[in-house]
Amino acid sequence: MARQDPRGHAEAAAQNIHAALTKRGAEAGRSYALDLIGLAECHFLLGDVTVAVSHTHRAVDAAARTRSSRVRAQLGQLYPYTVGRSASRTVGEARARIREVLSS
Repeated sequence: MARQDPRGHAEAAAQNIHAALTKRGAEAGRSYALDLIGLAECHFLLGDVTVAVSHTHRAVDAAARTRSSRVRAQLGQLYPYTVGRSASRTVGEARARIREVLSS
């Protein structure tokens, strides 16, 4: 829903994902990584690139600790949000880190 109507749903989705992250913690592995990817996507949809990049880095770190193909697939879906968004160094670094995990 957040992808179809970011203004109407992305903020609520981000709040729900944040609550799930708080309850789960990093020890949840795959679920934690998927939540971080979803949170990054929500912030990209909201146009909050700085926060989105921060969550992307956290997601990449979590993804690197799991061998889940689903996590890799979701990272692949996050990647386009980092393309053409900004010529900023931080977005480029996040994009490069996603590529690195996807190629490993």
